[in-house]
Amino acid sequence: MLHDVKHKVDEPPPPATGKYQIQEGRVFVRVDPTPTRINSLAFSKDGKLLAAAKDYGRIVVWDVTSKSVLCVIDTGFTRVGLVAISPDSHFVAATQLIGGGIRIWQVPDGKQVSSIDAGNPVISRLFYASNPDRLIFSTLGTYVLDPASGAHIAEFPGERMPVLSTDGSTLMTESNSEVVLRRVSDWKQQRTLPRLTPYEWPVFMDTARGLFLFGDGTDSHLFVVARLSDGQISPHVKLANLPKSTALYETSAFAAIDPHSGLLFGHSGDQLWALDPKTGHTCLSKNLLSVSGAISPDGSFLAGAEDSPTPTEDQNAAGVAIWKTDGLAKACHLQ
Repeated sequence: MLHDVKHKVDEPPPPATGKYQIQEGRVFVRVDPTPTRINSLAFSKDGKLLAAAKDYGRIVVWDVTSKSVLCVIDTGFTRVGLVAISPDSHFVAATQLIGGGIRIWQVPDGKQVSSIDAGNPVISRLFYASNPDRLIFSTLGTYVLDPASGAHIAEFPGERMPVLSTDGSTLMTESNSEVVLRRVSDWKQQRTLPRLTPYEWPVFMDTARGLFLFGDGTDSHLFVVARLSDGQISPHVKLANLPKSTALYETSAFAAIDPHSGLLFGHSGDQLWALDPKTGHTCLSKNLLSVSGAISPDGSFLAGAEDSPTPTEDQNAAGVAIWKTDGLAKACHLQ
């Protein structure tokens, strides 16, 4: 269990306006900010660092090996939404939860090195690509930046929810009518795949296995395995009933295939889960009262944030839990 360092909050951010919000005809409960709430998690490329984007404008970066806090960054944001660690682990990029731009800081000294204006739309994805070092984010379109200068390298208007393949060679996005695959080397479109549902949104892609995963917002809780060859659902994969999400696009939700075991790990509806795609057997965590989780790039570690039920309860119970995926698979009788 990883914890934040003790800190003093002088001026808490204002609560969300209204308890409920309506999005595309659906009603969702809004969550007020808390000092312990984590909105997203991100591992470094080598899996040695883990960054958390928190309410009250904080980023915490831990050294996973030593289980210690490497640095704490006070971003100046009211609530930090997304966070990403550069391929060399020397920088951390983050967005505000609602609106605003992107800021980048050095690790471990926490010195801000750049600020990028992304306009007012909510940023739904943020991650680094390597070879060369590029920062990718998504609003109403997908944009590729040089993180050092902030210069735009490529823009794909109307393409949203980008996902990078596990080998870093291919970028996947969605448009209103199709799924688009692009080469990272020159950002040229390779081909397109049909969208199977109106609310299909990519979450993971493995070119070696020829598979990708997408969330299906029409059912509000399913992650679906599809083939990269034709975009159709894989008939050989059995998916169990997974925890329901609370939002149409739960941008911090994730699903990933462990490259070693072939098991699926993910997070939705405030719960982490492990799934054997051959049998459909699922292992669920307790309710974590959080919207965030992450798996390390090599599939060795699964991380999940756990928030306190209320701000008045024991804040030491909140933090980030990390499991070794092989041990978790055995404990869940998935191997």
